[in-house]
Amino acid sequence: MAMKIRTRWLIAVAVVVALLIAAGALLFVFRDRATPVEQDEVTGTLVSGGGRPGDFGLYLYTTSGFETTDALTGARHDYPAQTYLTIQPGGCGTLARWQALQERWDEWDFCPDGSMAGWQGYHEWFGVGNLEVWTCDPPIPTQGEPGESWTGTCTRPAGGNVEAAEDVMQYEVVGYETLTVGGEPVETLHVRTTSSSSGGSDSSDSSDTWILPGTQLIVRQVTDDYSTSRSRIGSVQYHEQYELNLVSLYPSS
Repeated sequence: MAMKIRTRWLIAVAVVVALLIAAGALLFVFRDRATPVEQDEVTGTLVSGGGRPGDFGLYLYTTSGFETTDALTGARHDYPAQTYLTIQPGGCGTLARWQALQERWDEWDFCPDGSMAGWQGYHEWFGVGNLEVWTCDPPIPTQGEPGESWTGTCTRPAGGNVEAAEDVMQYEVVGYETLTVGGEPVETLHVRTTSSSSGGSDSSDSSDTWILPGTQLIVRQVTDDYSTSRSRIGSVQYHEQYELNLVSLYPSS
């Protein structure tokens, strides 16, 4: 009888150990990361312009902010104190990409007249990446005169595990404002954007952007985004908040 009890106890211990090992392996595989990007990782294949403000190249920003999700056990990515924007030829004419982390970036596709033809957003949580591709047809103007406002619509096709979605964006030109960059006064155009989307997720986003007029160079940006996505495990909440401030008007490469 004692032998049977001992055998059962050993079996129980073995089962618990096996479960702990399996749980540990699962947590290892799906562990979350937030990896800062080094400048040389961004500049490797960049096309450089003439070195004027807004030309092709790499721009540096002081950064504060984060993104969070309540998926699985929940996670938070704090953004590093320094992030990068690249302005490069491509797409409809110009691609501007903000690289916050290796696991987080946005890229906007601008036409020669400054209108936006679409954008892509990449998020990675627990080792699983998700790329959203949005198309704006017709392209949406992104700059105007103070007091002007307009609305545009962008769509995301269904594919993989995501449903088709629509994003309605409202633009308001607040006015010209002078900011200081690298000790120099700079006239910027302040544009406020609010958007709401429906489909695979419901979101409410707001962004104030100060742009160097006539270029795609962001001088300052303050963003606050919320979304709720439907999934097989239920609703997943997401929140992102950040502020960017340009360090120098001139590209470093």
